[in-house]
Amino acid sequence: MYGIKNAIVLSLSVSLILSMTSCALQKSETDSQATATQSTSAATTGVNQTVEQLVSENIHVNQIGYFSSDKKIAVINGQYSSFNVVDATNNKVVLTKNLDGKVKDDSSGDTVCYADFSEITSAGQYYISIPELGKSYTFKIGDKSIYTGIADGMLKALYLQRCGIELDSNHAGEYTHGACHKSMAKIYGSDDKEIDVSGGWHDAGDYGRYVVPAAVTAADLLMAYEFYPNSFTDNTNIPESSNNIPDILDEAKYGIDWMLKMQDKLSGGVYHKVTAMGFPDMTLMPDIDVDDMYVMPISTTATADFAAVTAMAARIYKDINSGFSNSCLNASLKAWTWLENNSKFVEFKNPSDILTGEYGDNSGSDEIAWAAAELFRTTGEKKYGDYFVKNFHSNGFGLGWQNVSGYAAIAYMFCDSDKIDLKKSEEIRKSWIEKADMFVDTAKKDGYFLAMHKLEYTWGSNMNVANHAKHLLVADRLSNNEEYTETAKNAAHYLMGRNTLSQCYITGFGSKQVMQPHHRPSLGDTVKQPVPGLVVGGPNSTLDDSVSKSKLSGLAPAKCYIDDMSSYGTNEVATYWNSPAIFVFGYLNQQR
Repeated sequence: MYGIKNAIVLSLSVSLILSMTSCALQKSETDSQATATQSTSAATTGVNQTVEQLVSENIHVNQIGYFSSDKKIAVINGQYSSFNVVDATNNKVVLTKNLDGKVKDDSSGDTVCYADFSEITSAGQYYISIPELGKSYTFKIGDKSIYTGIADGMLKALYLQRCGIELDSNHAGEYTHGACHKSMAKIYGSDDKEIDVSGGWHDAGDYGRYVVPAAVTAADLLMAYEFYPNSFTDNTNIPESSNNIPDILDEAKYGIDWMLKMQDKLSGGVYHKVTAMGFPDMTLMPDIDVDDMYVMPISTTATADFAAVTAMAARIYKDINSGFSNSCLNASLKAWTWLENNSKFVEFKNPSDILTGEYGDNSGSDEIAWAAAELFRTTGEKKYGDYFVKNFHSNGFGLGWQNVSGYAAIAYMFCDSDKIDLKKSEEIRKSWIEKADMFVDTAKKDGYFLAMHKLEYTWGSNMNVANHAKHLLVADRLSNNEEYTETAKNAAHYLMGRNTLSQCYITGFGSKQVMQPHHRPSLGDTVKQPVPGLVVGGPNSTLDDSVSKSKLSGLAPAKCYIDDMSSYGTNEVATYWNSPAIFVFGYLNQQR
C-alpha cells in the first residue's frame, strides 16, 4: 500500500464465501440479478413499461438484502411522490407507498427522500420502482442467513491474502498461486544476518507484511469471536477447516504465528516490518516476486501492539490450544520486558532507500496502554492494571492502526478481575457511551443514516465506517440501546450499496461490483473477477493519487471514489479494513 502507511487516518470526536463453489453460485446469482435489471417481463402489473424498466443508480438499496424483521429503507436521490416494491420473480407490485422526507446530505451533496418498506417481511427477491425514475438493483429479504455468504467471504479473503503457502485450487478455487516469500529475510543494517519470517498476510495491495496493522487485524478477529462466538463456523474451506476450531480463530492464529517470528528472541523486541526495498510491479504475482526481503528495526509500536495481541491470544486460546496459548503469553511477557527496558520511545522511520509503507507514529503511549490492559485482563497481575490506570486517558478511543486506545479501553472495561479500578472503568465507560451518542447524532443528520462526518472521507474511509459501527456495538454491550445497533446496521447497508454511488464496496458481491481494485493478485492472475471478499478503501476527498486528482476533483466527499486499479487512494484493499467489517457482520450473523 502506498500512502496509507505514511498518512494519519482522520477520526473525528464530532468491509469469498464458504467455498469457491458457493462463490460461483454467488456470481451466478449476481449475474442473473444484473440481467433482471436490464429488462422487465411484459406481464408486469401496475408498473410503467418505459422508464421503470431501467435501473437507476439514484435509488440506493442494500444490494445483498435485509432481514425480514428489520427496518428496511431505500434512499432516493431526488424528490418524488411515491414508490412501489416489486416482486422480482413475477414483476408484480406488492406495496405502494408515499416517499418521505426532504433531506440535504452534506457529505454527498444529494437531496434525498426515503422509501420505507419495513412492512414487507416475506422472504423473496424484490426491487424498488419509481415511475418517473426507474428501478433499483434487486435485493433479498430473508432470515439471518442472508449475510452468511458475504461475511464468510470477507473472512475467506484473509486466507487469500496469506503469504508463505501455496494457495491450491481445493481451497482457493481460481485464485491460486505458488508458495511465496519463503526465503530468509535480511535484517536491515546488520552484517548479513538473516532470519525466517515467512507467513502472515500480505497487508494490502502489495506484498509487505507489517506488525502494526497485522496486530490490529488479528485483534479484530479475536474480539469478533469473543463477542459473537456463534457467528463463526468451521467450514469456510480453508486448510484448517473441520478441525473443530472456528475458522476465524485459525485465521487469526496464522497471522499471529508470523508475528511470533518477528520477535527478537534475545531482547523480546519486535521488528517493525518485512518488505522489499520498494513496491513490485502491479501485475506481478506473489510467487514471482523474488526481490530480497528486509526486516526493519525494532520499534515501540510494533512491540507494544505485539504484546497486546499475544496477550489476547493467550486468553482466548487457553482452552482451545493450550500450547499456542502458552507460547503467546510467554512472548507477550517478553515483549513487555523490552518495553520496560526501553522506556524512551523507539520510533520507526523508513531508511532513505526503503520505499514501502512506513506505518509510522510519533507516540507509543496508546500501544503500551493496550498491552498493559490486555496483560492485566489475561493475567490479573496488579502491575499491569496499575500502569494502565496511571497512563490511560479517555480521549478519543481510536480503533485503527495508528490509535489503538479503543482496544485498550475495551480490554479494561470487560476485564472481570476483582482488582479492576471501578472508578477508572466507569470513567472509560461514560466516555465510550458519549462518543457512541455522538455517532448516533451524526447518523441522524446524515442523508444516508451514516455515522460519518464529511471530513472523515479520507484514505480508508470504509475503515472509519466499520470502526464507528464497531464502537457502537461495543456501546450496546455496555448500555443496551437500539439506536446503537440500528446505526451500526446502517453502516453495513452503506458498505453493501446503500450509498450515494450505489457501489457495493466488497469485491465479488452486490450488483454494482468493484472490478478494478488496487490489488496485485487481482491484476496479475488470469481470472476476470477480482479476488472476492476484499473491502476497498472507499471515498477519499484528499485525492491522494493522480487518477483521483484528474477524475474526482470538485466532487463532494462521499462521491470521491473511482473503481480504477491505479487509484490506490480510493480502491486499494487492506486486511485491517476487512477485519472491523468482519466484526460488524459477526453481530449481524450471531443467529446463523
